[in-house]
Amino acid sequence: MVFFAPALAQETEAAPASGGKRLKILEAERLELRNEAGEELVILVGNPVKMDRDGESIEAPRVIFNRTKKRLLLLGGVRYQDKQGQLIEAEELELFTDDESFEALEVKIESGEFFLSGPICQRAAGQILLQEGYLTPCQRCEQEVADYAFQAREVVLYPGDRIIARGVWVLLRGERTLYLPVLLLFLNERRPKLEFGQSESDGVFVSADLPYVSDFGIGFTLLRYFERRGWGFGFDHYGVGAAQERYQFLYLPPPAGLVLPDSDPRKDGIFKYRLSYKLEEPAWRLEGQVVRDDSPQAEPRFLQGAGGQPDYTTFLLEGATRQTPANPEPLYRLTLDGYIDHNPLALPNERTTPKRLPEAEVTFPRGLEGEFRLNGRVLLGYYEAPSNPLNRSARRLGPYIGAGRLWVEHRSSYRPATPPWPGFSFSVENTFIGRYYSTQNLDPQGNPTEFERLIRWDTRASLGQTLGAFSVNLSVSRNAVEGETPFQFDFERPQRTSRLEGSFRFNPDPIFSFTARASRDLERRIFDPPAEFALTSRPFPWLSLTASASRDIELGRWGLLRTSLGLAPTPFSLNLTYERQLELGLDRLLSLSAAYNPQPFNFSLRTGYRFWEVQEKETRPREQIPLIARYDPLELAASYNPPGNTTSLTHSRDLNNGQAIRTELNVFLQDPPDSFRLRQSLTHLYTPLPSLTNPNPLPTPGLLDGLAQLTLSLHTFVFTHSIGFSPGSESRFRLGYQYSADLWQADLLWNYREGLLRNPRLALRAAVREPDIFINEVSAEFHFPESENPLTLEDDTQAFLRFLRFNGELEIFPAPLRPEDPPGLSLQGLVGLERLTDNSGRFRVTLREFGPTFSFMGTEKTRLFYRIVWNAPESGGVNPKQLFLPNLEGTILRPRFEWIVDRCCWAFRASLDALKQELKFSFALGGDAAEFLFNQNNIVLPGGIKLPVPGGR
Repeated sequence: MVFFAPALAQETEAAPASGGKRLKILEAERLELRNEAGEELVILVGNPVKMDRDGESIEAPRVIFNRTKKRLLLLGGVRYQDKQGQLIEAEELELFTDDESFEALEVKIESGEFFLSGPICQRAAGQILLQEGYLTPCQRCEQEVADYAFQAREVVLYPGDRIIARGVWVLLRGERTLYLPVLLLFLNERRPKLEFGQSESDGVFVSADLPYVSDFGIGFTLLRYFERRGWGFGFDHYGVGAAQERYQFLYLPPPAGLVLPDSDPRKDGIFKYRLSYKLEEPAWRLEGQVVRDDSPQAEPRFLQGAGGQPDYTTFLLEGATRQTPANPEPLYRLTLDGYIDHNPLALPNERTTPKRLPEAEVTFPRGLEGEFRLNGRVLLGYYEAPSNPLNRSARRLGPYIGAGRLWVEHRSSYRPATPPWPGFSFSVENTFIGRYYSTQNLDPQGNPTEFERLIRWDTRASLGQTLGAFSVNLSVSRNAVEGETPFQFDFERPQRTSRLEGSFRFNPDPIFSFTARASRDLERRIFDPPAEFALTSRPFPWLSLTASASRDIELGRWGLLRTSLGLAPTPFSLNLTYERQLELGLDRLLSLSAAYNPQPFNFSLRTGYRFWEVQEKETRPREQIPLIARYDPLELAASYNPPGNTTSLTHSRDLNNGQAIRTELNVFLQDPPDSFRLRQSLTHLYTPLPSLTNPNPLPTPGLLDGLAQLTLSLHTFVFTHSIGFSPGSESRFRLGYQYSADLWQADLLWNYREGLLRNPRLALRAAVREPDIFINEVSAEFHFPESENPLTLEDDTQAFLRFLRFNGELEIFPAPLRPEDPPGLSLQGLVGLERLTDNSGRFRVTLREFGPTFSFMGTEKTRLFYRIVWNAPESGGVNPKQLFLPNLEGTILRPRFEWIVDRCCWAFRASLDALKQELKFSFALGGDAAEFLFNQNNIVLPGGIKLPVPGGR
C-alpha cells in the first residue's frame, strides 16, 4: 500500500486530462492493480476508503480508478464533498476527472440550505441535473413532515446560488397542492418575499419579489403598490450562458402629499437601475454598465449603493482584444463612457474625469524587439470635460467643453547587444507623445488659425567607456513640451530643457574612490547645477572618510565643503561632520555624535556647533555683540536593556545658556503575563536664545508628564499625570483600572488649577465583545462635588451623574433552546441619559431601537419573537419631540411592535409602528428566512442565538 499510493497520486497529478488535481489516499485496507482489456485499473477496498482530491473529500467502501480513461468509480455508500461545500451521497458515483463531470444513482445532495434527492443525477459544466428530484429546505428542521417541499420532473442546480426545477408539484405538509411548470429558487439573500401593510404617508402598500424562469435568463419580478402613490415595478434579472449578465431595474411613484419643485428628481417618480454585462474570451472581452439611482432609500436591499446621482444615468461600455500567442498585436479597444442628464432644470453635474464619446485605441505593446525597440499606440476620441482656463479658445467655448483629440505615442530605444570593444557602452531613448485637437484659436481679425496641439518629446543618449580603474560617462538629454490643450485634464506646462552631463570616476582600490560630475544647461548656455567632487576612503572596516565639494564653474567660485569622519570599533562609534564655505572662508557647522554600546548597556550623545558667520566680520567689541544660539542642544541618552526589560534616561540641554530642556525616564519590566511600565518626562522651564531660524523665541513652561502602569495578568492599574509649574497652568490626574483589554474600565479623573480642585469625576465603562454573539457597552460618568469657585457653575459644587449609556444586547433570561425551556428576555438597542448644562438638573433621553425582546421555543424548531422598540428623540409622526427626565412634559413614547414566527425554513414578520402609524406584514422562504427578516431591521437575536438552517449550526 505504501509502495503504490505515491504512484497513484503522481499519475493523477501528472495526467494533463485530469485537470492536474492530486488524488491522495488517506485510509484503505487493500490495494490491487489489474489490467483488463488493455485498461489499467487501481482497486481500493476499505471501511471506508478515504481520499482527498485537492480539497475535495471522497469516501466509499470500494473505489476503482481507471488510469487509462481517467475515471473514478465509487461503489457502496458514497460521500463526496466538493470545494463549494456541496455534499453528495449516492449508492454509486462515476467521476470523469478530465472534465469534472459525474453520474450517480440514488443520490442525496446537501447544497447550502437545500436538500435534494433523486434516483439519477448527472453533473456537467458545473451544473448538477437531477431526474425525478425531491427538494426542500425543511429536511433537518426536526419537522415530522416538511412544511413545504417540491417534487420535480427535472432539477438543475447551478454553481453558486440558483436552482431551477421543471414540472413541479408543491407539497404542503406532504400533500400535493399546486402544480407549476417551472420553479426558481435562490440560495443567497435574494429570495421570494411578500410584504404588505399600511403607513401614514403611503396608506396601504404591497411589496412582492416574485421569481421567474425564461429561455433568456432567470430572476425576480418586483411589484410595488402604494395606495396614495400608485404602482411601481421592476425586475432583477440574471442571464444564462457564458456572459456575466445582471440587469436590475426599479421604478417607484413620486412621494405622496409633497409639492415638489420641477428640479426635484422625485417629481416624475424614482428610478433605480443597474444594468451590467461582462463577457470574457481568451482573445477579447466585452463589458458594459449603466447605472442610475434617484433616491438613497434602501428599497429594495439589492439596489443599495447602486451609485450615480439623481436624474443622471452613467454608462460605461467597452470592448477590447486580448494579447495571446495566436493574436500578439495590434490590440484594439473601443470605449463609450459618459452620462445622460434627465433634468435640464437642475444644476449640471460636470464631472472632472473626461467623458469619452467614444474613444478608440490601437496599441502595439511589443512592436519591434531586439537591439532596436519600438512600440506605440494611437487613440482617437471625442471628449467632454472642464476647459483649460489658460487657453484662449477654451475660455471662448466656456467652462465645460467638448472636442475631438488624436493621441499619437511611440517609444523607441537602441542598445547594442555586443559592444564594439570592451568597456564601451552606448544607448539612445526617445519618447514622443503628440495630442492634436479639433479646436482652433482666432487671429486678431477673428479668423480661425491652425488646429491646436500639445506635444511632449523626450530624448536621451548616453556614452560611456571604462578603462581599468577609470570610467567616463557622457549623456545628453532634451525634454520639450510645446503647444496647449483646451482641456484641464490634459494640461502640461510648456517647457524646453537641454542638458549635457559628464562624470568621471577613479576607483583603483575597493577602499578608495574619486568622483567628479558636471552638468551644462544647453538652453541657457551655463553650467548648472554646480559641479560636484567627492572623495571616499575606507581603509579599515571600522574607519571611513568622506569629503565632497561643489564649485560654480560659471562664476568660478567654490561652494560648500563637507567632510565626515566615521569610527566604529565595537562597541564604540563616532561620527564627526564639518562644513565650510570655501569661497568666503567661513566655517558653517561642526556636528558630533558618539555612542558606547557594551551590551546590554547603551550610551550616546549628540550635539553640534553652528558658526556665526557675521561675527567673524564684526568690528564691534565682543561685549556689544548680542548673544545668539550657536550650539545645537546636547542630547544625552543611557539605557540598560537586559532581555525583556528596558531602563533608559535621556536628557537634553542648551549649551548656549546652560539651561536644561527636557529629562525623561523610562522603565519597562515584564515577567509575562505581568509587566510594569514607568515613564516620567520633565520639561524644564526654559528660555531659548534667539537664532537665525527663530529670532523671537518664547519661553517653554515647566511641565511634569508621566505614567505608571502595572499589569497583573488580566488586571491593569494605571496612573497618569500632567503637572504644570507655571502660574495659571492646570494639572491633570487620572487613576484607572482596566480588566482584560477593554471589558471593564474605571477611571478617576481630577484637575487642579490655582490651588482649587476642578472637575473631579469617575468614569466607568464595561464592554463585552464576542464575535457572533453580541456587543454590549455600558458607560457612565459621575461628578464629585467641587470647592466653591467663581469660575465654575454653582451646580458643580454638588455631586451628580453626568451621563449614563447602554448600547448592545443584555440577556436577562436565557433564550430557550428546547421546547421545555422557559421564555427568554433580553434588552437591545441604545439608551442614554445626558445631564443638561443649564443647571436644571434634567436629563436628555436618547433611545435608538431600544426595547425588550421576548423569545419562545416550540416543537420542530419553531421560535416566536416579540419585540417592543422605542426611539427618542422621535423622528417621525406629526409633531416630533425630545424627551427629558424627570419630567416627560406630557409626551407619550410611541413604540414599534414586532412579531416574528420562525419555522426554520420559512418566516413571517408583522410590525406595528405607533409613531409612523405604519403596519407591515412580511413573508420569506428559505433556511435562514427569519434571520433575513431580522437583518433587514438591524435586530440582534436574543442571547446571540443562531437561527437554524438545514443541517443545524
